[in-house]
Amino acid sequence: MRAGAMTLAIAIVAAAASAVFLLRPFEPLFHTWACAVVAGIAGLLLLAQGLAGARAQDGAERFASLGALGGTLLCAAIAWAAFAVGSPHKLAGAPGQATPVRVGASLIVAFPPAGHLASASDSPDSVMLLTDGRDRQLRSGQTVKIGQYVLRAAQGPIALVVARTLAGKRVTITQPQGVAFASPYLLFPAAAGEQRLDYFAVPPLHRTVDVTYFPHYRDESRGIDIETPFVLVQVEEQNGAPLYRGPAVSGRTIRGGGVALTFFLGQYPSVDVTSSPALFPSALGALMLAVGLAGYVWQSLRPSGTPAK
Repeated sequence: MRAGAMTLAIAIVAAAASAVFLLRPFEPLFHTWACAVVAGIAGLLLLAQGLAGARAQDGAERFASLGALGGTLLCAAIAWAAFAVGSPHKLAGAPGQATPVRVGASLIVAFPPAGHLASASDSPDSVMLLTDGRDRQLRSGQTVKIGQYVLRAAQGPIALVVARTLAGKRVTITQPQGVAFASPYLLFPAAAGEQRLDYFAVPPLHRTVDVTYFPHYRDESRGIDIETPFVLVQVEEQNGAPLYRGPAVSGRTIRGGGVALTFFLGQYPSVDVTSSPALFPSALGALMLAVGLAGYVWQSLRPSGTPAK
């Protein structure tokens, strides 16, 4: 097999991988060290072959070198996108916050205020994307690619927590592991099947509270069928033993473990962020590969000794 044919074969594989990466940017395989290393090695090999082929006397090999340089661009775009924002993840953000997709990025996601969650109208379904002074709305269920970033919005649970003493005095809650330390909104970042998990503290009363969100619950053996969302609450002493465990529905106050808690449940947009090869270098690399491949085939099929026009 001629060197040009082998070089073009590697470049075609790189183009195919880039296309799949663009179509499936949230695929974890593309965001691993193995992917970045393979793309980097293939890119260096194609670069070496491209530079060597550019000095060849054979016209077919020169076209193959063009395709190889196009493959180099594709491999570079894949390797860079593999870790541009790390593995696919949910973007951390609380109601009212503006969060860049990564440190130093010009693309910022502005999360809307959540309101009082007293009605369906208080449950927003979109975020704003801010880039270069322009605003763009991203609604739940939509996916958008901006540069090398890919963002996907979805609706998830949110709970507004109101904590009081048993005497009725309102007290502050904190979220030591949350995005916003003093926010009264729980966004349930952890998941266990359909259940979503969160945690907060009530420092004035020296209590911690674990909260599990259920979108619904069905136990046919016990004849239980709950269609509306609710939370299962466990109140504990700070760094101590459990004091209370029980369910809570939206708007109903529960009392136990020395604290009175009211949860207002609703829906709130979450944003998954990942990266994929940037369109310009990918398109340029694919074009160079297409021209190189076409030229290589044309030169290879020309009768021997026929001068190129």
